[in-house]
Amino acid sequence: MPPARRFLIDLSIMLAIGLLLALMGPFGTFAGSVAFRLVYWVTLMVAGYALYHPAMMAASRVAARLALPEAAMWAAAGVVASVPMTALVWVVGRIGYTTRWPTPEQALALYVNVGLVGAIGTVMLWVARRRREAALVLAESEPEPVVAEPVGPALFERLPPGFGPTLHALEMEDHYVRAHGAYGSALILMRMRDAVAETAPLAGAQVHRSWWVARDAVERVRREGRNYRLVLPGGVEAPVARGAVPTLVAEGWI
Repeated sequence: MPPARRFLIDLSIMLAIGLLLALMGPFGTFAGSVAFRLVYWVTLMVAGYALYHPAMMAASRVAARLALPEAAMWAAAGVVASVPMTALVWVVGRIGYTTRWPTPEQALALYVNVGLVGAIGTVMLWVARRRREAALVLAESEPEPVVAEPVGPALFERLPPGFGPTLHALEMEDHYVRAHGAYGSALILMRMRDAVAETAPLAGAQVHRSWWVARDAVERVRREGRNYRLVLPGGVEAPVARGAVPTLVAEGWI
């Protein structure tokens, strides 16, 4: 995740905690107005983030370097970071009053309160960080989807590059097979039955001993008495053997 986005997420968490505390008004702040509580708590939470976050990041680096539990190091960092945060809270709370040092009892009570709020913020940052790490690990572990490329007829590997993307028919010529396509025809030195076998997965049929025709290439059927001819693009016509007529009729070709 980009650092800027991570910072905005963390800052949003701090602002949400500040808003919640402003509405609750803990530690004697409820006596102030809503506007005062809002400014007070949001300011302290943002300032707290500026103090606690570097401490937590340093704790993570130390934990990784010394092979120590990261959660324990975060807790220790929170205890340390609460000291300057306590001083900041005391100064902010004394604005408008005569500044004086707190008594030991006041300092301890304030430190406990600051530590409690800091612990809440730290736990929320910890949870958010763990969720980001889990999402990153999941994204890295998921294999990229394999997109299966469409498998074309093996016969296309025998045809010249300029033959075109479609195959309309195969016509036997002596020891050759003429392939008819959208851009013309080409001769291939091979047996007819082998060429027909390499037309898969195209849908078609061998309509005559010397002709195989692709089903999608038939534009119309022309009849001459008892004989049929399949008219293909470009004016090519394939004769239909009488023995193949019943099958082609049943399959809807004719």
